[in-house]
Amino acid sequence: MQIELTWTWLEGHPSLDFANTVIRRGWTEYELINSVADLDSWLDAAALPAPRPPTVTGDDLQAFLPLRDAALRLLRAGAGHGDWQATDVQTLNETLLSHPEVTLLGATMGSVESRPVGAPTPFTLLLAKLAAEVRDVLAGPRPDLAFCDAPSCGQLFFQRRPNQAWCGPPCGNRARVARHHTTSSN
Repeated sequence: MQIELTWTWLEGHPSLDFANTVIRRGWTEYELINSVADLDSWLDAAALPAPRPPTVTGDDLQAFLPLRDAALRLLRAGAGHGDWQATDVQTLNETLLSHPEVTLLGATMGSVESRPVGAPTPFTLLLAKLAAEVRDVLAGPRPDLAFCDAPSCGQLFFQRRPNQAWCGPPCGNRARVARHHTTSSN
């Protein structure tokens, strides 16, 4: 099945935009980042916590996918939809440890600025910042982190109200239609 890359689902939060590059159609999950061109397209559309690298390579793609997979599983676990895996924590932490930052006092009172230790490539720095965004969501209490279990969704989102079950109205409609279809066929 070919999935059109429109990126219309982007949440606007770097950790969720990162994890949600796997999408569900029906109950099957599909990878949206299958090539350097796909990664390049996503970088143009996503909310990024660091400057967009000017170019991406096949090596960047190979570094992106394992970190994204770990982030996806951890965020789903944080939303109560999956298990917390030590190997995923290790993947995230290794990325953070391999590209540390220091926070320095800024030029004006009350401001700070972060600087990477060493000279990481722009893409390496972006991965470290994405890992930090995932860490920050999972480290603090985020009762609004949720998993949309509507048919053909499976995206992570932040609830805008306490009882919000789906990421948006279209998913709520699909879930209600599916539930009605199931109950009326019994």
